[in-house]
Parts: sequence; C-alpha cells; structure tokens
Amino acid sequence: MELVTELSTNLEKRKMRKKGAVLSPSVFPTRLFRWFLGKQILTAGALLIALDICLIIWIEGRGDLSQDARTLAREVVFLALFSSFVLMVSVSIFMARRLVIPLGRLIEKTRRLRKFPFEEEDYSHRELAFDEPGEWYDLERALNKLGRDLRMKTIRLSREKTELRTIMSAMNEAILAVTVERKPLFYNPEFALLFGVENKAADDLLISEMIRDPAVLGAYEKCLEQGQSTRVEGGLALDIAGDSKFFEVSISPLKKKHNQEVYGAVAVFTDITDLKKADRLRIDFVGNVSHELRTPLTSIKGYLQTVRMDIEENRLGECSDFLNIAEGNVDRLKLLVDDLLDLSKIESGDRLRKTVVNTRELTEGVLSMIESKDHVIQMNYSVDEFTADSTRVEQVLRNLLQNSVRYVPKGRNIWVDWLQDQSKNQVCLRVKDNGPGIPAKHHTRLFERFYRIDESRARDVGGTGIGLSLVKHIMLRHGGNVILNSREGEGAEFICEFPQEQ
Repeated sequence: MELVTELSTNLEKRKMRKKGAVLSPSVFPTRLFRWFLGKQILTAGALLIALDICLIIWIEGRGDLSQDARTLAREVVFLALFSSFVLMVSVSIFMARRLVIPLGRLIEKTRRLRKFPFEEEDYSHRELAFDEPGEWYDLERALNKLGRDLRMKTIRLSREKTELRTIMSAMNEAILAVTVERKPLFYNPEFALLFGVENKAADDLLISEMIRDPAVLGAYEKCLEQGQSTRVEGGLALDIAGDSKFFEVSISPLKKKHNQEVYGAVAVFTDITDLKKADRLRIDFVGNVSHELRTPLTSIKGYLQTVRMDIEENRLGECSDFLNIAEGNVDRLKLLVDDLLDLSKIESGDRLRKTVVNTRELTEGVLSMIESKDHVIQMNYSVDEFTADSTRVEQVLRNLLQNSVRYVPKGRNIWVDWLQDQSKNQVCLRVKDNGPGIPAKHHTRLFERFYRIDESRARDVGGTGIGLSLVKHIMLRHGGNVILNSREGEGAEFICEFPQEQ
C-alpha cells in the first residue's frame, strides 16, 4: 500500500514538471562561488598592485619626463590598471558562475533523488551540454545512472518489504526477531496479540520483558552467541489470557551477507496447543476404553471359569445364573462398542440423512424402548414436524431419557418438550427432570467421553459413559448445540437446538 501511494504521488509530480511547474528552487553553491571569486579577486588585485608599483617606479625613474608628464602617466597607469581589475573581476564572476552552476544542478538532483527515490523522470532534456567545463558532463551522466539504479533497487526493496510484511501478517505463527542488544527488531501482529505487546513501544522493550520463559531466553542467547539454529524441544508452556498455550520455538541467526556477522536472531513460535490437547485426549480415551472393557471382561472370565469348574464337578444348579451374568456383561460390551462406532462415524463426518421427523412418533418409539414405569414422564408437542436425521435425533432423545431414568429417583417427574423458537428459526428439544441435579463444577466436562460424576454409582446404574458425548456431537453435526441448565438439588434441564432451513 505504501509503494502504491508513493508511486501515485510521484506520477502527479512528474505531470506537474511536464506542465512547467517548478518543484523546488535551483540550488546555487554560494560558498564555492564566494571562495573561487575571492581567490580570483585577491590574485588579480595583488598582481595589479604589484604591476602598478613597478610602473610608477619606472615612470619616476625617467628623467627625461617633466613633472606634468609623470603625473599624467601615473593617472593613465592607474586608470588602465583599474579598468583591467574591473575586467578581470567581471571575467572571474562569469567563470565562477559558469563553473559552479552545474554543481548546483547536481546538488539539487542529488537532494531530489534522496527525497523522492521512486521519482522517474526523463533526464535526456536535462543533461549538461558537451561544452560544459571539465568532467561535469561525465559526472552528471554517472549520477543519472546511479539514480536509475537506486530507483530500481528502492522499488524492488519496497515491494519485497511490503510482500514480507503481508506474509508475516498472514502467518498463524508468532514471529519475533531481536538484535544482539536483546531488543526487538521486528515482530508480526500474531506475536503482538499473543504476548500482549501491541500497545507498547517496541524500542523500550527487552526480550526478557516480553518472554519470561528461561528455556526460550536461553535458546536466544545460544543462537546469538554461537550463530547456530536451535529449537526448544517439547514446546513452551505459556499462560496467555488465562489459557495455557504450548509452543514449539525454532530460532535461527540473522547474519550479514558480506562477513557472516550475526546481528540478530529470529524465532518462529508454532502453536501446538491443539496437538497437545489431542494427544491428551487420545491418552485419556485409550485409558478410559481399556478401563471400561477390562471390568466386564474380567467379570465374564471369572464367571466362565466358575461355570467350567461347576460343570467339571457336575454342579449345574447355579450355572444358569452365572451364564446370565456373563451374558449381561457381553451386552454391556456390545453397547459400548456400538456407541464407540457411532461416535467414530459422527466425528469422521458421516453424512446426515435429513428427513421430515414426526415428534410424536419418534418420542413414543423411544419411550417404548426405555423402562420408565417408576417415573412420571410428561410430553408436550408444540412442534409436530421438523427436518433432521431421524436416527440421530432418536439417539439424542434416548440417551437423554436413559440418563434421567438412571439418575432420577423413582416417582419423580421427567418432562419432554418439543418447542419452536421463531426468533432463531430452530426447533428445541427440552428434557427436564426434578432429580438431584448436577453440580456446577461438572458442567464443563460433562460431555466428555467416559466422564462420570460419581464413578461408583455410575457402575451400579449401568451405561457406557459415551451417551452425552454422542448427544453433543450429533447436535454439532446438525449445526446446533446442546445446553445444560442445572443446579445441585434442583434437577437438570438439557436443551437441544436443531436449526431449520428457511
């Protein structure tokens, strides 16, 4: 943008020159002119005075001349010498002016070249003539060539600077370059935003005031002293805006081209926070799945060993009970695997099959699959039909109702409401109960996989621990959201928002 503005300004100035407008007055080298003229006057004056003295002595030495003739001769000599002095001064002024005017033009051109490096003018009509004194013509030709080269290099450097600034501004990585004095040389907006230095004067800061991590400061010191690239392995943990962020920092030296002297170092801060979170989620997921699978597998193995021992000893009375327990654990494993497969399909971007969903039919179908004889379930259908993936909506309602049935004491109420939100053009499913409620400290993690509020009670009531995570991902795939409103001892309310197309 700066380059375009500069070029447009210079084009306007060039048009003004072509129309005869004057950008700045001509430069006249007064000091050189005075020095040259003063030397000429002093030299001419000294010579003429010496000549005058010699002539007067010669006239006075002529004895054949009368006093009147000698007086007249002195007056003639004085007038001749004075006229010669005036003539020599005039010639000196003309020569001095002729000598220094080309220098003034060169000074003016040099100043204009320094002030307006993008200026592109036609020098052919401003070249000095071949009859200028000395090498002024060659000097101006050389200066014109230097100006053209400087203009091209300035344009190229300005373009490269603009491109580099644009690239740095568009980068997601934070960049910080420092000098050997440990002061910032440049940094991009991403670094200023992350480290909170956008409102501070860069010249007044030191690297230790922007980054307080010893590992990064040590890497900068090593790079500046040894002139070798270095990297902070394992990332850098920073606390920015209350969130813990992790960076992998790569630092490289900045060296002068002609002598390879290190004059600074530049670091690229690669944000690996998402990778860290994904790695932590992967570790937690593997650990949770292993824990969930180990419990029923251990139970199945134990009961099967017991059944085998009873069969070997011909004690068949309790075998049927043991096999039923083993079968229940197999069913639990099947539910867990099915939920994991559903969750994997949703996360991998499984395409939704949207159709017209009848709220009454879907709710009655889900209620027929849930044993809820000990609870009072009340339905409200303010919406008859809406557009969504019926299979996924059924999973959402079934998981929410199953959670309510498991955790709400017998005899309590459960409400299922289908509502229309005209302002947001969406259909809302609300599942509410008057059970024990959910403490606020669990709200942020309740939709994580295998997260349980009470591990011991969760084992007793069953469930795979993936139901609410499935609900959240299904709602996100629909472009909606799931909202939890709950306080301890005041029941829980889940609101699922299904956006509708216009």
